[in-house]
Amino acid sequence: MLMLAVLFTSCVKDVILDAMEDPQLVVNCVLTVNPVQELKLSYTKSASRSEAPRVTGATAVLTDLTEGRESGRFTRIDEETWQLEYAAIPTHDYRLEVTVPDRDPVWAEQTMPMEPPVESFEGELRGDNFTSYETLPKGIQYKSNFPCTIWAYAFDYDYHWEQREIVENICTNYPNVDNFNLTGAVLDTAIVQYLWDPVWKLNKHYNSYLAGYPVHRRFLRFQKLESPAETWFLIDGHFSGAYYYYADDSPRPPKPTEGILYFACLSDEYDKYLCEAFGHYHATLSSDLSSIYVRDNVYTNINGGIGIFGAITTAPYRWESTAYNYWDIY
Repeated sequence: MLMLAVLFTSCVKDVILDAMEDPQLVVNCVLTVNPVQELKLSYTKSASRSEAPRVTGATAVLTDLTEGRESGRFTRIDEETWQLEYAAIPTHDYRLEVTVPDRDPVWAEQTMPMEPPVESFEGELRGDNFTSYETLPKGIQYKSNFPCTIWAYAFDYDYHWEQREIVENICTNYPNVDNFNLTGAVLDTAIVQYLWDPVWKLNKHYNSYLAGYPVHRRFLRFQKLESPAETWFLIDGHFSGAYYYYADDSPRPPKPTEGILYFACLSDEYDKYLCEAFGHYHATLSSDLSSIYVRDNVYTNINGGIGIFGAITTAPYRWESTAYNYWDIY
């Protein structure tokens, strides 16, 4: 897996502590529907120390409050990382409790969001933007009533490096998209979609229906609606290569060499944390929304410590260029 289904490299902030004050425990855990959950534990570093003390002898327990039972205990795999083989269940409530020797337990509770409430459709495009056309254009479009905050992002497949790379420039015609990460540019009138292939080396030039719309850096954030109402919208950007696509009645898993558009549904707490962290560390974003790892004075929901216990559900969606008058060049 949208995988939004994305973010920050590890960093340590110097924290001025009183000589008698102990370092604070930093907890970072974002629940996903993946089969393995990851937890990072560390301490804040005082200005008088050359490095932060290591966390030793920690016990971390995840409890499914909805089912009233323990989901499992995390196992340490390196100096800062613990893992648990468990797939979190959408809409369930969870509690994370971490105990280290000679300290009070730190804890947080979190609700797994629903699966991304987004539908994709292929056919005549809908919306006010297309009412002037005698014959409505066709393409892939999306619909949601946004009962939760949703993030969207995409990955190209790089044939040269044989891996996926996050798309830097992405846009939408959804009228209420959050503008917190605008680049200041607009989508090109004519786009070159590089469908580079070792044999054909094919490029596709096309004109986008979203030409002139503001470009966002890496992510689109669709805010939760207090009064949910279904809205149709398009997504485009500087996408390259073949993208995940299937016929209306024939869904399939993405191929390893296909680009993918992801939608991710975030818990309210994790959404708030991401927005604040993005503002602090946007220059060092990685590509995975669930891997954000920041130690700074941003939002925290950890009782007795700092950090984040968040939750995200991510799913891949098909995408096709919102194109007209396109042609191929060999």
